[in-house]
Amino acid sequence: MKQLIGTSTELSRNGFARYDLGESFQLSDEDANLQALRVECEDLPIDPYAPAAGRRRRYGRGVLLPWQREFSWLPPVPVQDGRSYRNSYYQGGHNPEYVGVSRDLMPLTEGIRDNALLRRVIMFDFDQTWWTPEDSTWPLHVGVHVIKLSVDQAGALAVSSPPTLHQDGEPFTFAHLLVRRNAEGGTNVIASPGCRGMDPANVPAELILSRFELTRPLESYGVADEMVSHYVGPVGKGPGVEPGERVVLLVDFTPMRRRV
Repeated sequence: MKQLIGTSTELSRNGFARYDLGESFQLSDEDANLQALRVECEDLPIDPYAPAAGRRRRYGRGVLLPWQREFSWLPPVPVQDGRSYRNSYYQGGHNPEYVGVSRDLMPLTEGIRDNALLRRVIMFDFDQTWWTPEDSTWPLHVGVHVIKLSVDQAGALAVSSPPTLHQDGEPFTFAHLLVRRNAEGGTNVIASPGCRGMDPANVPAELILSRFELTRPLESYGVADEMVSHYVGPVGKGPGVEPGERVVLLVDFTPMRRRV
């Protein structure tokens, strides 16, 4: 067994853990940085790879030096017109909807990147992870997604990708709720890793490890990718007149090992 660097946590023991960062950080719902993040999420661009899925998103890439606990953003990549930028997101074969596809997504805004609360969240997430001695001496790639599932019409559904239990390919992923407004559904399911590719409705009860919904600001969970599979269900519109919305911040960590 490889030696690991990192403290024993609920995440390391179970492969998943739930958190309440609003409580841990002692944040009120009116916290200025939290409100600023929410404002930045009001006008997210449509996911260009699923324009009819009710999904809007931005994506940013950063580097964390574990030995210095230092995080910095990587610049987005300019596209051919010289006036717009993208960040590429690649999962290899882990997402059956986009096997071998490098998805070019709109980058995070400056307002999101410069938000002090986001940086605090990233470092909290990092502190839950563990690494081999080799991995701990290389920079970590940090992927940051802001994803909104939004529904205007009763009976319609906004869906995540993929719509089955899955693993992401990054060793660790954390999800933090930013907004939940007039939304129904969005149920999270954690299951054993062998359930990858399955609809949770078809999974034997003994293989389901947890089922829950995120409802409070910065209510969160994390998964160790090799230890579990995970899923988020579709979001529908609640009884109110406004659209149903669920906005989640995703943070993932991958070692940037040199290939020689």
